[in-house]
Amino acid sequence: MITRLLSRIILVLEPTKQDLSSLRETLSAYRDAMSILDQTEGANLVALHTAAYENIRARTGLPSRMATLALRDHSHHDPEQPVESIPLDAKLFSVKGPDTVSIATINGRIVVPYAVRGYQEGWTDFTEARLIFEEDTVTIHAGIRSGFQPNKETSMNNEGILARLGRVIAGVVNNAVDTAESNNPVAVAQQAVREIGKIAEEARAALGVAVAAGHRLKAKAKDLDDEIQDLDEKIKVGLENNREDLARAATGLQIDLEAQREALGRAIMENAAEITEAEATLRSIASAKADAQKRVEDAQKAAKTAAHVDSTPSQRNDQRLADALDAIERVTGTPAKPTNGAAEIEELGRLQRQNAIDARLKAFREGQR
Repeated sequence: MITRLLSRIILVLEPTKQDLSSLRETLSAYRDAMSILDQTEGANLVALHTAAYENIRARTGLPSRMATLALRDHSHHDPEQPVESIPLDAKLFSVKGPDTVSIATINGRIVVPYAVRGYQEGWTDFTEARLIFEEDTVTIHAGIRSGFQPNKETSMNNEGILARLGRVIAGVVNNAVDTAESNNPVAVAQQAVREIGKIAEEARAALGVAVAAGHRLKAKAKDLDDEIQDLDEKIKVGLENNREDLARAATGLQIDLEAQREALGRAIMENAAEITEAEATLRSIASAKADAQKRVEDAQKAAKTAAHVDSTPSQRNDQRLADALDAIERVTGTPAKPTNGAAEIEELGRLQRQNAIDARLKAFREGQR
């Protein structure tokens, strides 16, 4: 079922000089593509694709998906108007977090910080989003719908790392039992040490990503707190000078910022929990590695004295199995994380926002804030 896009979100990009250059070079290449299409005869999209697609790719260097979207965009574009935007879809851009977005350019993908300018009603574009160039400002306008969730890059979570760690240790158990008769427990344990080392590197990288994300989230939260506090004074000044129109506008903006701050607060709490879990995972990995290294040492000693041991192979296997199962229980004992009426609802949302503005202004007048 296709869900109708109800409104748009506007993201103001904050690129570096190098990234801005890549974006403008991509716009220039896209203009060349549209110019090629202007000079190409085609009764429909299929004919245009056959006649112009390969020419566009060869002459402009645009990503293949961007060249394909240009064919549809050309049919909607007024030839008398300059080309100041580029259509985007989920393959050409993705929201990576609360403050960065990934965009495909002719020089490869770039990750650019952004700030939310706000929302507007309606989205009639044929594509999911549009990269728009306005003098010194570059924005992304994206259509959104009820229940919209931005795409996020998939990353390894701690539960996945622990599961892999458990499989490595379980492999030590099974292989030790299977190969005991051929006296190969040393090689098995050494391989386990190497595998656990690889998992540890991935876990440290995951922790680093989580810590960096936490710093960005907290910096953004501080910026919002400063803006909200600054608006307090501005609203008071507006009311004192009988400029309720200005005070009302500032109050609406303050309510919007507070909503963003609340969402950001939840993200900060989730990030803190993620960091705690990552640190616990690293401790589990360190324990598993120490156990595996001890197993190497024990296996090497056992190999030297095997000829003098009176125990049977079955007894030795039982002991190895018991030791390994104890290690699995210790390392993987951490429980996994518990895994119509749109128009009317929209109107109620507007009324609710107006009521909130009126209540806030009343509180300012009565000196309760």
